Amino acid sequence: MKLLKSLFKGLLIFLIIIFIAAIIYVLQWKEEPAGIKMPKKEVKQTEKSKPALPKAEKEKSAKEAPPLAKIPPGKDREKILLSKIGKLPLPQRQVAIIIDDIGNDLEPVRELLKIDADITFAILPLCSHSRDAAEQLHAARREILLHLPMEPASYPREKPGKGALFTDMNDTELLFQLDSNLASVPYVSGVNNHMGSKFMGNEEKLKLIFDRLKSKNLFFIDSRTTTNSKALAAAEKSGVLLASRKIFLDNKRDYQEIYKILTGIARDTENGDVSSIIIIGHPYPETIRAIKDATKILREKGVAIVPVSKLIKDKGRHGSS
Repeated sequence: MKLLKSLFKGLLIFLIIIFIAAIIYVLQWKEEPAGIKMPKKEVKQTEKSKPALPKAEKEKSAKEAPPLAKIPPGKDREKILLSKIGKLPLPQRQVAIIIDDIGNDLEPVRELLKIDADITFAILPLCSHSRDAAEQLHAARREILLHLPMEPASYPREKPGKGALFTDMNDTELLFQLDSNLASVPYVSGVNNHMGSKFMGNEEKLKLIFDRLKSKNLFFIDSRTTTNSKALAAAEKSGVLLASRKIFLDNKRDYQEIYKILTGIARDTENGDVSSIIIIGHPYPETIRAIKDATKILREKGVAIVPVSKLIKDKGRHGSS
């Protein structure tokens, strides 16, 4: 009997020890409930709690503050900021450079696209590379014109090429040829004349052409191949937007002469001439080289080379030059 009591007492003590050990074990490894995390306390530094800078540090900070911060807010702030960042003068003058006679060879196109300038390209219709040139230029985001062949006073000694408009064509023939030419040169925003010293003097024929261009939302650039041009009178009647060429770059295929013309524009701008002008050149190696070399000087003197459509839209009237 005494032995049983001793065994029972020992078993009871053993069970009590196991129970206590189990409680201690559970308390030691207890975790926070899943998905609940105690937020960490964020220490926010208020303006009052920020450590004050020593006087010397304040003066140093003020000296290092960029001068752009002092520019007052307003509509001209962005231009001033861009000018300071680029370390170049703000554009004072806009010039459009049109390169005519594109379409027979793609190599000049590739060379001209290497120039960092928004040159405008006038493509002849129905040539071996008319469409290819248009596709490349469109991909490069350059402006394209249809370089429209027209009858010269010297015809037939001088021939304007495929797709030419002649004064002895009737209205149906003229419009059919114009539409065919436009279809062969995609992505055009406007038209300028190739030759045309005779056709450009015929106001009635010009108005017919301008009416069609107006319906297609295209503008016209008069290359001024004749002093007898009736383009302005026809444009006023049709409502088409018109502008005129001011300078021919390469009547002489001479690098020095072409470069002199371009740098002269920069010099005139520096002397206060801010009038917008349209310049026409051709894809000659001498012209390409001169434009490439003069571009930096033009930019430094505040001359911006822009697509010709920008000059027309800015003017918004007939007869701009």
